[in-house]
Amino acid sequence: MNVWMMVPGFLILTGVALLFVHGLKVRFGEGIFLGVSAIMAFLFLGGLFHFFLFGMVAAAGLGIAGLVIDVACGIRGRSFGKAWNVPSFWVLAFVLLYGILLFHGAVLQHIDEFHMWAAVLKQMSQENRLPDWAALGVSPQMYAGTFFQLFFQKFTGYSEQAMYASSYLMMWIGFLLPYASAGKKQKKTVLLYSLIVFLSIYSFYFYPYKTLYVDLPTVAWAGGLCGWWTMREEDRKLQNRIVLAVGLLTLVLLKSYVGILMAVLTLCWILMEKAAASGRMEERRFRVRTGVRLMILMALVFGVCGGVMLMILKGHIPAFFPESVRNLMGGAGITPNKAARTLGALGNAFLGTRLTSLSDLPIQPFAFLVFLAAWSVVEGWLYGEERASQARIGWGICATALYLLFLAMSYLCLFTYEEAVKVAGVKRYFTIFLMTQMLIVLVRWLRGMDSSDKVRRRIAAAGGLALLVFFSIGINDKFISSATGFNRSQISGNADIEETNREAEQVEQTVGEGKVYFLNQDDENEFPQNIAFYRLGDQVSNYLNTPWRFTEDGCEIRIQEYETPTIQDFPQILAAQEYEYVWIYQADSYLAGQLGQIFDMDLSPDQITDGQLYRVDYEAGAAEGLTLVRQLDKDAQPVLKLSQAG
Repeated sequence: MNVWMMVPGFLILTGVALLFVHGLKVRFGEGIFLGVSAIMAFLFLGGLFHFFLFGMVAAAGLGIAGLVIDVACGIRGRSFGKAWNVPSFWVLAFVLLYGILLFHGAVLQHIDEFHMWAAVLKQMSQENRLPDWAALGVSPQMYAGTFFQLFFQKFTGYSEQAMYASSYLMMWIGFLLPYASAGKKQKKTVLLYSLIVFLSIYSFYFYPYKTLYVDLPTVAWAGGLCGWWTMREEDRKLQNRIVLAVGLLTLVLLKSYVGILMAVLTLCWILMEKAAASGRMEERRFRVRTGVRLMILMALVFGVCGGVMLMILKGHIPAFFPESVRNLMGGAGITPNKAARTLGALGNAFLGTRLTSLSDLPIQPFAFLVFLAAWSVVEGWLYGEERASQARIGWGICATALYLLFLAMSYLCLFTYEEAVKVAGVKRYFTIFLMTQMLIVLVRWLRGMDSSDKVRRRIAAAGGLALLVFFSIGINDKFISSATGFNRSQISGNADIEETNREAEQVEQTVGEGKVYFLNQDDENEFPQNIAFYRLGDQVSNYLNTPWRFTEDGCEIRIQEYETPTIQDFPQILAAQEYEYVWIYQADSYLAGQLGQIFDMDLSPDQITDGQLYRVDYEAGAAEGLTLVRQLDKDAQPVLKLSQAG
């Protein structure tokens, strides 16, 4: 099997969509949106029973039934293709082709891709069951998107290229939801919208297009639902309720915690739109009363969050949090100093951070939100909805405040001090919110292109083209390569990725099912341990649990340093978990000098290099010695010799 087997997978998905089209009378874009969620549900149920084939058979059966019904309806009504021959289908077909061709040879390239989504997908694919979070060594994640990727993995065989292509497809299904009902007459609008979104991602997101991070699918589904509400057919109330309910639930399951927040903000936006559509925004009394209630509600939210923070600061973690979250909070170490530095860093990032350095177009969070507010004012004037426009801006201000509040709480409660004070990953998190806001305004603006008013139609088209030109400014010579599988030379840490993959393959060949302890004495490089874990799974079970680096002051676990355990405790650590091998990916002079003192070794300290695999020799249950069984890096030099030369 190969990645082109994604085509029959896409046809099955299309068939599921058509079944919803003919059965529930939804539009094609809504049907395929529901189809994604249905496939996720089928695979989840299959995983519960350790039998993913159940989910695949269910999806395939419904997909084939949908295709057959559509053909029958087309023949009987002499209108074959009426249900699916719409602009959104052809954009998605192009997206699929784009992913198959341009992600050719793609390799995983980011830290979380290895130890979260790809590791989860690999484990489910190999073991035919839901994730075993204890074996994976990470706290439980929302993994709905992983089921959609798994669906295509069953067609293609395990493929990193197919992972990216299916993730990209899922993202665009969300982006195109606002145009679920668009027909051939609206193809120009859909095309312009798609081009704007396609180009904008390059200037918004730190990892354009080719990513397993679930940030962009969250953007697409949240923004897509808001835009869809604007463009929906209001007389189809049952269908609208189904799409909204399924969309919000799936959004919650796409990304841990952030998905919940975005679902809440989406629902609040829809409620605000209902109030605006009712015409009550024109009543001063209603506006004042709503504004007062909103301020009281915001004050309560901030007060509750402040109370929770105070409890955690005093060491009392509320019991209503899941155990995995309580564990993170317990290790986060909230202090006044951490709070002050984190809040200052978050404020500075919001006011002046450039979202991605890849693009030639600098986009900063605060400045872009001001731009969106101004754009919303013009949009309100264009459509004669000035009061509604003011309400939307008010919602945007409140949503921004809430998003920043919960982002600050996340950094303080869930991130280590080192990560929090530099607001690690903040560009990604800002992108989720900013792109969602942009999609809302963009969809509302472009609806004028289908207006019967010639002046309004021309203004809407001109504004859309201007925005297309605006995002085109970001294009440079890295545009294609950074968004495809042809960018290995641009990937940060690519040399380590390739070297660790080479060594991991040799380790797999040598150890079989044996347990391997992984050591990487480089304190600035997380790639090797993530890749080793991704390749070997729970065989490298010291991942995030015990040291992967020993120092004169103790050890390092993940990015945190501890006084204990020390290198002197290493034999006990090995024996306690019955490790059979030790893989030293990168050594240093401290490790080389200490190993010979605590183990019987067949090498002298001046023979220890990077890339060595040792067998652990046990006597009476105690780890007494290390014997070199394979030199993984043939070009490595003795670390003591290198340190003396340095």
